Amino acid sequence: MRKQKGLSKIFAIGLVVTLAVVDALTCRAYFLSKTEAASSTGTPSVNFLEIANLARVSNKISVAIRTSDPSGISRVDLLCDNIPIGTVPVVAALSETVVYFAWDTTSVLNGKHILQARATNSQGEQGSTARPVLVHNFSMSPPVGNVIALNPYVKYQTMRGWEAVDQAGQLFTPAWNNYKDVLLDEAVNDLGINRIRLEIMSGSENPTDYFAQWQAGQLTEAQYNAKRYEIINDDADPNHINPGGFKWSQLDSSINNIVLPMRQRLQARGESLWVNLNYVDFGSSTFEHKNSPAEYAEFVLATYQHMQNTFGFVPDSWEIVLEPDTSSASWSSMQVALALKAAGDKLAASGYRPAFTAPSVTAADNFANYVDQIAQTPGAMPYVTEFAYHRYNDASDSILQQISDRTVLYGKKAGMLEWIGADYVTLHQDIKQGRNSSWQQYCLAGLTSWGPDSGGSYYRVDDSNVGNPIVTMGSRTKFLRQYFKFVRAGAQRIEALSGNATFDPLAFINLNGKYVVVVKSSGSGSFTVVGLPAGVYGIKYTTGSQYDVDLPDTSVLPGQALATSIPGTGVITIYAK
Repeated sequence: MRKQKGLSKIFAIGLVVTLAVVDALTCRAYFLSKTEAASSTGTPSVNFLEIANLARVSNKISVAIRTSDPSGISRVDLLCDNIPIGTVPVVAALSETVVYFAWDTTSVLNGKHILQARATNSQGEQGSTARPVLVHNFSMSPPVGNVIALNPYVKYQTMRGWEAVDQAGQLFTPAWNNYKDVLLDEAVNDLGINRIRLEIMSGSENPTDYFAQWQAGQLTEAQYNAKRYEIINDDADPNHINPGGFKWSQLDSSINNIVLPMRQRLQARGESLWVNLNYVDFGSSTFEHKNSPAEYAEFVLATYQHMQNTFGFVPDSWEIVLEPDTSSASWSSMQVALALKAAGDKLAASGYRPAFTAPSVTAADNFANYVDQIAQTPGAMPYVTEFAYHRYNDASDSILQQISDRTVLYGKKAGMLEWIGADYVTLHQDIKQGRNSSWQQYCLAGLTSWGPDSGGSYYRVDDSNVGNPIVTMGSRTKFLRQYFKFVRAGAQRIEALSGNATFDPLAFINLNGKYVVVVKSSGSGSFTVVGLPAGVYGIKYTTGSQYDVDLPDTSVLPGQALATSIPGTGVITIYAK
């Protein structure tokens, strides 16, 4: 482990998939069920998938179409009111396709429209289907001056969670039991962390339990670190799990110390902890999972079975490999895609629901290459539920746009899941431009003895007095709290427009229907918010010199604007009570 210092739907198993790309990111296709060309027995079958998402639409959406014909599909078209939106040519020897289109609904007027899908087979015969859709995009004039206008009919991503890595100094200090309750109470109930990156070392597949030896004082930390990524295959059969070939003490330690206590605290709040199990492979071995997709899949299945049997639950998501594009891990995009496909097939065949996070690249500018390889790998993309990236290189506006485009195109969620030093400016940009649903700075807590506050941990622990350790919030965390605490899992981000660039807003509707507006302010000033439902609103801000300041509650009548102000650069949050 590192410490701070040093599907939407499974279509089938084993089907053949290729990729077609038309007009950059306009449309993509998966071609399934390879067959020999045959005579058509009628017109092609055409169906919209995920039709619940097409009832009322706004902004840019993903439209999925499934078509089939025994003679092979040659093309699929998407039309609105008989006007073409896009076309995907299809390999005619393949009898079944799933096609994704990215449709910008602002290209048509608000109101009722007919969305049509049309498939043409290799014989030139056509089949089609149509359904009504209601387009509703905000049509008011842009706000002028110090006004922020909300539009709940323009919807963006649904939020999933605020993540931390399962490191809180627990393995490195005798003071752990004396501060863990305070830390976890603060993290869950005050800051709002509701997602954990549970790390598992690749060397967990090994007949020797080096982690247990380290914890028992039989090895030094350096000796353990030299062994934690050493993989020794349990046996020569990827379809047979040899229990003696896996050691789970490192994983179990994190679950017992971090995951279970956090789950209990969130359950007490009526919420749930999202467990994102992350495979870490920062070392070389004679045997490597990345070179054997079937053996990697066996490792994933063995981990799921162990967690189910030992703790009664499995991960909500599995992160394929941490930072594959680093020299330490060195997984190619093809290795990631093949491992993902094999593990998805293995889990699905064993009765589990594959939900994978990928590609988790350390450099954001490598994101597109890895995602596109997953898309070109037969059967891999349906197992992905979340696209992840880290921000250690070139998270420029254009790169964030690539991330956003692919998120919409494939109907996935996105998450920036590590950048040591990330702050609220980064968070705001990732939500707004990258369409992030999940976000992480880095670990839950770090010891002050590890060095200064570099933004690598949400909390810092002074353990110099073992009997009375002191837990403090990181300087950047104070600003992140303005988002985390109030925007909860399941919140829907909606349009928020500002007439003054000084006040940059994000707006959300939580699952309970209550609105939250978070404004990143680049200076002092007053502004008004229009479009809030009637109710009572709390107002809280944090600036460079003031933390967690509450302004008086404000009552908003129907159609009334809310007026407030912030005395300097920082973040101000308006939230329904």
